[in-house]
Amino acid sequence: MAREYRDSGIEWIGQIPKEWEVPRLKNVAELHGRIGWNGLRSDEFEENSYAYLVTGQDFKTSEIVWNNCYQIRKERYDEDPFIQLHNGEILVTKDGTIGKIAIVSKMDKPGCLNSGIFVLRQKIDAFAPKYLYWQLYSTLLKTYNDYMNLGGTTIVHLYQNVFERMPLLAPSISEQQKIADYLDKVCGEVDEMVTLQETMIEELKAYKQSVITEAVTKGLNPRSASPLGSSKNVPMRNSGIDWIGEIPEHWKLAPLKYCFCRRSEKNNPVKTEERLSLSIDKGVTLYSEKTTNLDRFKDDFTQYQLAYPNDIVLNCMNMIVGAVGLSNYMGCVSPVYYVIYPVRQDINPLYYSYLLNIPTIRGVYYSLGKGIYAIERGEGRVNTCRLKVAYNDFGRLNIPVPPLEEQKEITRFIQQKCSEIDSLIALKQAKIEELKEYKKSVIYEYVTGKKEVV
Repeated sequence: MAREYRDSGIEWIGQIPKEWEVPRLKNVAELHGRIGWNGLRSDEFEENSYAYLVTGQDFKTSEIVWNNCYQIRKERYDEDPFIQLHNGEILVTKDGTIGKIAIVSKMDKPGCLNSGIFVLRQKIDAFAPKYLYWQLYSTLLKTYNDYMNLGGTTIVHLYQNVFERMPLLAPSISEQQKIADYLDKVCGEVDEMVTLQETMIEELKAYKQSVITEAVTKGLNPRSASPLGSSKNVPMRNSGIDWIGEIPEHWKLAPLKYCFCRRSEKNNPVKTEERLSLSIDKGVTLYSEKTTNLDRFKDDFTQYQLAYPNDIVLNCMNMIVGAVGLSNYMGCVSPVYYVIYPVRQDINPLYYSYLLNIPTIRGVYYSLGKGIYAIERGEGRVNTCRLKVAYNDFGRLNIPVPPLEEQKEITRFIQQKCSEIDSLIALKQAKIEELKEYKKSVIYEYVTGKKEVV
């Protein structure tokens, strides 16, 4: 017999099975968050303490990674019973990245909430926990929140008085369990396929980096046990430099300061209002092409320095993580960046933009870094990194100097090989997006009753 449907009364859901109910969340569950509770200082976090302190960073899928949580003393845990956690309860992030969902389970010691999370406690046994998880995980929560916050602020929040009014779809408990079991199986299989594609992407990225490193430090030489093709069998010698190792015998070595000069040309008077951005992933790009809304540039363009086409731009505080790139533009850049240009005819800037960003030289940058720089991650978490590579230290680095034509040959090879690898990565990224869209559609179709588990 064909299933009968009725109008749900919810415009973004439409038709639902006739026998399904549509309660509001507040009718079946209570929401609690850390409201009015005194915040914790970082010196109150203790290893192997009494209770876990859960944040949104401690879960990405349905489970909380307990060993990633901070821990606190019993007296702080006891301050508010409403934020104390119990197995089977559902957590929902409410600030920033809203709608991350987890089910409290496998808790081997007490746990409680930090800020940014709601705990959802059922008042009646209306929902199987995993079915409710999948319903909230689906697009329904985001669609509902977007609908209720039309014309609202650009900062994303899930407000309690809004969330409490969210309509839920409630089939019988037995059907909920069937749907949850089916989605566990299908989505688990999809997640495995996504993980496989992500692993292959990381392997391709590592291979791409190895191709670049091998080419700029060894040349196109088959004796270096690499896939870089060449008909020559070039003798090698020890460079005497740890981060380079062996180099072709005919290559020279020279301090960087004898190959490049630092450009310290101020944009005063203003020669350009073209702003340039330097990122780890994309190198030097036009600031107007940034996809974020964050604008760190000041209106006074005279405060910045200039970069010209074929200049190499390096962020002196982020060189250790790959903030190095070749500029294809004339524009203004941050005064904390180093901008360098060749002072010899036998220097190809593109070749050195690759060389100055290989993993082994990043280790050298790290060893030269001075000072400690703290990055606040929120929730009391702090990352630290070494700060600023001094230009004088940078300029003293010895670098290989292959013949100019060989530098050009190496860059042509790298560009061709990287283009091939990037195409493979793009195909796998497209596959990941396809799988994620499929997963979203499957979840939506079953939690709204558009499809039935048979």
